[in-house]
Amino acid sequence: MSMVEQVVQFKVVRAAGGKWSVFESGFSKPLAEFADAQLAEKYALRLAESKTEWKVDVYDAFGKLVATYNSEDDAMPKPDLSASAETRPRQ
Repeated sequence: MSMVEQVVQFKVVRAAGGKWSVFESGFSKPLAEFADAQLAEKYALRLAESKTEWKVDVYDAFGKLVATYNSEDDAMPKPDLSASAETRPRQ
């Protein structure tokens, strides 16, 4: 019996009140909220990488898609996920 793993999708969006929310597909409430967009993005990537098949979409404060990461593209640049990484402005 073959089991095909579904892609788990996450998204990082700015919520009402200025916080940044991380959502997982299939859930209506955010998994977490952050004051900083980069912290939310790092959280979403760490969470996603615990899954076999995943995708993370990151939106800016205006709702525009600004980054997409997925489990099939190992060559894509990602933010530094180390705990000691400094928060720096997105280029």
